[in-house]
Amino acid sequence: MTFVGTKTLIFVRSLDGKVLRKIIIFALLAVCLYLFVFDTRGLKGFVLNCFHVEQNRYNVSPNVYLVDLYATSKTTTFRCIKTKPLVRNISTTICLYNSKRDRYVSGAFSELTSIWEEKQVTRTLQYLIRHPTIHFIDIGANIGTYTMYVAALGRFVLAIDCFAPNLVRLRRAVQLMNVHKQVVLVQNAIYSRSGEYLRLSLDTTNVGGQGIRPSHKYRGTTNTSIVNPYIVKTITFDELLPIIEARSIRSVVMKIDIEGSEGFVLETGSRIFDSLHIPLIQMEWKIVQENTNQTKRIIEFLKQRQYDPMESECKMLDSEDVRSWPDEIYWLKRNTSRFY
Repeated sequence: MTFVGTKTLIFVRSLDGKVLRKIIIFALLAVCLYLFVFDTRGLKGFVLNCFHVEQNRYNVSPNVYLVDLYATSKTTTFRCIKTKPLVRNISTTICLYNSKRDRYVSGAFSELTSIWEEKQVTRTLQYLIRHPTIHFIDIGANIGTYTMYVAALGRFVLAIDCFAPNLVRLRRAVQLMNVHKQVVLVQNAIYSRSGEYLRLSLDTTNVGGQGIRPSHKYRGTTNTSIVNPYIVKTITFDELLPIIEARSIRSVVMKIDIEGSEGFVLETGSRIFDSLHIPLIQMEWKIVQENTNQTKRIIEFLKQRQYDPMESECKMLDSEDVRSWPDEIYWLKRNTSRFY
């Protein structure tokens, strides 16, 4: 042992100083590379630290999952296109599913010529252009049609969606358009209770038709949504108030389209509604109207806050005959400007 050690010492002493430094640097790089590639626990810790930095920035509940807009996606085989220019020649980028998987939303897009819900998006942009201090909350963002157009206008968007494949596409669009500063993405389902795991329904041809149901509670105790996008974690709407306050937002237009769960937004969002000026709410009504108790709660909540239900052309709807209401409605706060 002494002989070997002595020879090693003589060898090291005989090395040129520059060569020795190169060997040491190479050894350190090899160790770092090993930790980066093979030490998965270290990698997970790094990701969690980044997540907590973003959480701490907004001081939100630990149940709120904020998407890292600067992270790269492992799978980017989807197609991203430039969209049709709308009012004031505003265009953006949207990242799509195959139209067989998502026949309605992705299937509505054709590069530079057609988009999903063009009339509604145009109406939203026109309203925001007339009101330069109003921003946008997109609940049920899907692949981000409204989010990306509003961000292209230069307004802040708080976008919420619970389905990870949607948010992977939306994040990529944000990166391609370089609108990181205008957008916050939240990967949660809004529900009556925070911190639960619910199962998302599967629709093989309509991603936007997938929704949560209270009967679909998942009994697991860990965040399996990391590997299964159909297991989603719940939050309440009010848990997002710190984000709005941190961005100094005072007034927003809101779109709510979450496949029958619209009532949970109001049920758990009193503080947000009491803190913000929300002159206009666009709401999907097709599935909501099937639940009489939920429709009553929604109408009562919004009537108490001086909202009137309208159809797209600003015609007042009859609150005594909700079954006659169209699939999509608008709630307009009294004494605010019309939305077309």
